[in-house]
Amino acid sequence: MGILVKIFLQFPYGRGRMRGTMSGLSVNSVSGSLAAAYQVQRTAASLANTMTQLSTGSRINSGKDDPAGLIASELFRSEIAASNVAVKNTVMANSMLNIVESGMRQISNLLIDAKALAVEAANSGVMTPAMIEANQMQMNEILNSIDRISGMTNWLGKPLLDGSLSSANGGALFQLGPDVVSGQQVTVGIEGTRTSQIGNATGTLMDLRSGGAASLATNPALADRLLSSAISQITMQRGEIGATQKYTLDPNLSALQDSIVQLTAAKSMIADTDFALAASNMVRDQILLQAGVQALGIINQNRNYAASLLG
Repeated sequence: MGILVKIFLQFPYGRGRMRGTMSGLSVNSVSGSLAAAYQVQRTAASLANTMTQLSTGSRINSGKDDPAGLIASELFRSEIAASNVAVKNTVMANSMLNIVESGMRQISNLLIDAKALAVEAANSGVMTPAMIEANQMQMNEILNSIDRISGMTNWLGKPLLDGSLSSANGGALFQLGPDVVSGQQVTVGIEGTRTSQIGNATGTLMDLRSGGAASLATNPALADRLLSSAISQITMQRGEIGATQKYTLDPNLSALQDSIVQLTAAKSMIADTDFALAASNMVRDQILLQAGVQALGIINQNRNYAASLLG
């Protein structure tokens, strides 16, 4: 059995006197020492966790910190990452359509000049064959330029005005949302603008070249009708692209940016460190740890003192 040494300070009851008992000193029982040690360990662990939160800026650094909070935080983080990519996709789609618009604008300007040549050539009472031939030479150069612009307008090497992105070929698909579902995608048909692809039911702009059925010397009236149809086609296409940019891409970009702000705020509420609270906890834990270590030292000193009483 363990040796228990007790010192009793007794005082008889009476006026001006008191009786008291001092608790025992034990060298065998370590319950007080263990309790103090366990409390010091818990305080040290709490301080370490608080320091981790302060150094990382995150309240949740592992699943055990807050299992439910971790799940919500990771879902928010995934949604934010996907939304950021959707913002990038929307910006790139807008940039690509700007290139399409630029190419079509140049073609539209050329078509307007070509129509002027056709109207002038129809003034046969004034125009001489040589003058009409001069106009035809300009017409040929305009048609060559239209084909050249149609071929060179591209997005990172991907042709845009050659008809490969026409509605008949499926169009250009843009992923505008954080989830790959049809409701978050937009398809834009970009019709071909080569001289062999625009015109009307009676022919294409190819017929306006020298020797063609709608050359200025042969049939300036047909040339005018083909050019008017081509101008209408290009203008309609530009209007559709502009509408997509103004009423689809721009609002989508704003909505995504607003969503990212709200998602980030929600994630921050769950996962980010509250620095005021963490700093307060750190001071508290530091004080408790210091007090606990001192208390543990006193307990150990008492045990040593009790053992010394045995002589």
